[in-house]
Amino acid sequence: MTVDRKTITKHLQEEIHCRIGVSKLHGVGVIAVRSIPKATRVLRSTLSTRDIRVPKSELKKLPASTRRLIETFCEVDEKWLWLPRAGLNTISLYQYLNHSKKPNVKLIKPGHYVTTRAIRTGEELTLDYDSTFGEKHVFKGS
Repeated sequence: MTVDRKTITKHLQEEIHCRIGVSKLHGVGVIAVRSIPKATRVLRSTLSTRDIRVPKSELKKLPASTRRLIETFCEVDEKWLWLPRAGLNTISLYQYLNHSKKPNVKLIKPGHYVTTRAIRTGEELTLDYDSTFGEKHVFKGS
């Protein structure tokens, strides 16, 4: 997306629904800053949301602290890492969606999240990791 004054103004007026905040579920989460109707596309960004697929073997070459960040905030499976195109020094709100078996957001395709019901101001947005990613997620420390 090319960002100019008109694009960013429209983005600010129409697409800002959330912020990062304290989660009642797990540390940090995505919190609604205004009411959001059902079927609204949320978490849109002017940054590319297309992740770059990298062989998991590349993880071994990275510092331990960077590996922990990737394991915490990026999608990782047996063979691959999906790393944000913008790197880890920028954030996308979707990285802070917490898991819930009663989610209020669903992933349609990469970078395209839609509310499954109306969300109130101050409510946390959540995603069912199990159904979204097709596997049961196990959380460290739980």
